[in-house]
Order: sequence, then structure tokens, then C-alpha cells
Amino acid sequence: MSVEEIMERHGFRLSASCAGAAWYTKFIKYDGRRAYVTVMDKDGDGLPQSLDEPVQVAIYELRSGDELESSQNISSLNSYLESLEE
Repeated sequence: MSVEEIMERHGFRLSASCAGAAWYTKFIKYDGRRAYVTVMDKDGDGLPQSLDEPVQVAIYELRSGDELESSQNISSLNSYLESLEE
């Protein structure tokens, strides 16, 4: 199973900017606000290529785009996905 398929199973979708950067996003509620989570590779330049790769995760308000939770560096994509299941 590919990383993209695994992310889709966890409710994430592929997103990209016109500048070419890509990340996974998932819409959530955060402190009563509509928000979204982004998951990118450790450099914040693109998509993680494997479950063992370190990632950056951040939460933004949907309407304004303001960061609600600072970007966190997670040791691996797999670790982050496991934390969602707890």
C-alpha cells in the first residue's frame, strides 16, 4: 500500500499550491473552530515518501489560515498516524 493510500485511509487528502509545494490535509474541529491539519516532509517542502520519514505537522484555522498550533516535528509519519488512533 502506498503512503497516499494510507493517508487517505486516515482521512487525509493530497493538496498542492500553485508554487509546486504539496502536503496532506485533513479538516477537523479545533477548540470549536473549523480547522485543518497539514502533514509535510521534515523540510516542509513536499510529501513524505515513506512511513519511516520524519514529518512536520501543523494546525491552521480554515477561514483565516492562521496557525492554531505551531508546527511540530514528528520522528516518523508512522508515529504520527499511530498517535491518531489513540
